[in-house]
Amino acid sequence: MSKPKKASKKKTAKKKGSAKTASRPKTARIVVTPPGPKAKAALSRKEKFVTTGMKTTLVTNLDVGEGSFLYDTDGNSFIDFSAGIGVHNFGHRPRQVVNAVKKQADKLFHICYMVSLYDPYTDLAEAMYQISPSRKLKKSIFLNSGSEANENALKIARAYTKKKWIASYKTSFHGRTILDISLTAKEKPYRDGFGPLLPNVLHLDYAYCYRCHLGLEYPSCNLACVDKIKETLESAPYAGDVAAMFIEPIQGEGGFMVPPPGYFQKLYQVCKDNGIVFIDDEVQSGMDRTGKIWAIEHWKTVPDMLVSGKGLAAGMPLAGVTGRDEIMSASYPGQLGGTYGGNPLACAAAIECVKLAKVNLPKVKNVEKVLSKRLKEWYDEIPNIGDVRGRGAMYAIELVENRSSKKEAPQLAAAIQQECFKNGLYILTAGTVNQVVRFLPPITTPTPVLEKGLDIVENAIKKVVKK
Repeated sequence: MSKPKKASKKKTAKKKGSAKTASRPKTARIVVTPPGPKAKAALSRKEKFVTTGMKTTLVTNLDVGEGSFLYDTDGNSFIDFSAGIGVHNFGHRPRQVVNAVKKQADKLFHICYMVSLYDPYTDLAEAMYQISPSRKLKKSIFLNSGSEANENALKIARAYTKKKWIASYKTSFHGRTILDISLTAKEKPYRDGFGPLLPNVLHLDYAYCYRCHLGLEYPSCNLACVDKIKETLESAPYAGDVAAMFIEPIQGEGGFMVPPPGYFQKLYQVCKDNGIVFIDDEVQSGMDRTGKIWAIEHWKTVPDMLVSGKGLAAGMPLAGVTGRDEIMSASYPGQLGGTYGGNPLACAAAIECVKLAKVNLPKVKNVEKVLSKRLKEWYDEIPNIGDVRGRGAMYAIELVENRSSKKEAPQLAAAIQQECFKNGLYILTAGTVNQVVRFLPPITTPTPVLEKGLDIVENAIKKVVKK
């Protein structure tokens, strides 16, 4: 009896290959205006089974994320300038991260670090010490989200200071728990209807130079906004009773405001003089996003505690609090923790992200060069762009009705976002009334892809402002 013929290597390779993978375009391509039929069916199911409190802004049904691109179930491909709201700093599904998670999944899914030790958690804590803004930030705890990390940062700060007041900014965003929306002053959609909120929260004015609340200009202002904060913190009923001040080096949801040189150095000294723990919330601005591993490094300031998340684990649910030894040791054993915080799979992903942060940091300069050049060109040409600001791969344009009045134009920002989406680009808005279009591309985005995405934005702006 003759032996059956073996399949040729060529045929075997063909069978193993994925036609679907090979056919994914590396550009924006809209074959069905979103939402397409499959997206509409998915939306119908969402409306039937998911709470109305979960709003979806860009309505399609995604299937695959790969590098700088997103692919939906209707066959559309999108360039991603949102990065999952600043999560995919190194692109969707970096191969090293995927492999690390798969390897860890073959060993240990979960046990809880409060029950027994495991290396990924401890390894990540050591890695965070190595990449922190200073070796003074030595100890960490890992949680599931930035919101949860901010909750724990406050608990630790209160345990350390024994004080009750908390300070944050009117334009800040720190998450969606009751504490976090108490810190976040924006009423809609974050706080409305959820009261009573946490007491003893003080909201201060940020260094929003484009709309200075003191009507001054930098540098002649001599950072008078910090003097005003100092005056408030040292007056009744706050004097001597403020536990912590939460800051974002570059505000995210608030509109990508970038404080001027010297701002955080001066503010940190105010906090130090008043025994206030300086908490640096880098959930969105950290992990290379601004051209430094941590954005606070632009101001050569070492915080007392650093909150990380988003880009820390490439989409796995993980956030951290890293701080000075004496502060992180203020709570006693058993006071901190959580069942899933620092899950082995998430920690394995984060360890690889730390490596990617070191390797990919130089790439941010190219992204910044491309973004800043194009956005400033638009500013010179389009009067509805009131301001261009940002650092690294964290840039924004603020839309106004006209530059003389500076009246916010959220309707223009929303229209630009939807026009971009219809033409194959994911982009997000932000700001006090959502008048800002923000740019958060993966820092690994190739220059031709960046330029193509910016072409889509430019065409959208010109189309919208002419209406």
